[in-house]
Amino acid sequence: MLDTLVNRTAIKIFAITIIVIVTGCAGGQSKGFETSDKFSLLWEITGNGTQKPSYLYGTIHIYDSSIFKIPQEVYTAIDLCDNFALEVDLNNIDQGKVLQRVMINDPDSTLDKLLEPEIYAEIQKIPFIKMMGEAVNMMKPFYIQQYILIENPLTMQSVELNLNSHAKNKSKNILGIETVDEQFDMIDAISLSEQAQGIKDVYDYCKRENLGFAEAGNKMFTTIQITYKEQDFERLANLEEEFKMTSNSSVSDSAIIGKRNLNMANRIDNFIKQDKTLFVAVGAMHLPDYKNLRGVVAILKEKGYSLRPVLIDLTK
Repeated sequence: MLDTLVNRTAIKIFAITIIVIVTGCAGGQSKGFETSDKFSLLWEITGNGTQKPSYLYGTIHIYDSSIFKIPQEVYTAIDLCDNFALEVDLNNIDQGKVLQRVMINDPDSTLDKLLEPEIYAEIQKIPFIKMMGEAVNMMKPFYIQQYILIENPLTMQSVELNLNSHAKNKSKNILGIETVDEQFDMIDAISLSEQAQGIKDVYDYCKRENLGFAEAGNKMFTTIQITYKEQDFERLANLEEEFKMTSNSSVSDSAIIGKRNLNMANRIDNFIKQDKTLFVAVGAMHLPDYKNLRGVVAILKEKGYSLRPVLIDLTK
């Protein structure tokens, strides 16, 4: 069984990677916000009968504070709105249920049976995996792959937890766009063998580049953060190909991105229609169109909203 420290940390990571998303607004244009001339991480939502703007922000979930810092414009947008929403409400998570959902129920499909012995052995060298002990063998591959990208989860910052703390301090009404069960159901729609293929792809990359899992993960995670800071959505969408990760099928794209984009947009629409301004944060890759799948920005526009990209500088 996971010890108390690992249990708390696992819940934190699961809630923000998988799971692994304010006192009346000023009318008209937002105070201090400038229009961007490109696809942005922060969007102002108006029109469709709304009297005041709401805001949509694309997050990176976890980050190294030496590389990235949450821009002040994001906190300002939260302050301008009545309601605050993430992908899930982090204040109402059943930790026992989370741990139950990340575990493999079939004893014949454990991690050591899904992976080749040399790959399984390499995974055991990852520091955070070592902390989990024997429990790691019963974890679904999708979640194991998240830890490969993070050299030391205990030192990582969470965008969602920081934004959630700010919203609570500002006494915002806090909501969840999805339920925890819905997020897990999306992951479970991907077979264990396909999830395991993702780990195999990372291993193949390590072999090609002559890197260990920790080194490769650090390189990938740093690249993701830098690309996110540059708000380069085209490169973000193609990082799988850049690192030659080719296992993501149309099934997993549809489950994790396509279906969720539609659900997210529908619920954002419903929340805004309740005549309360909304700040909502979801994973950045849910915002743009991706591999012929409609993004949240496009879907909200199709529903009649006007979305204006807000200029934010993440390169400081």
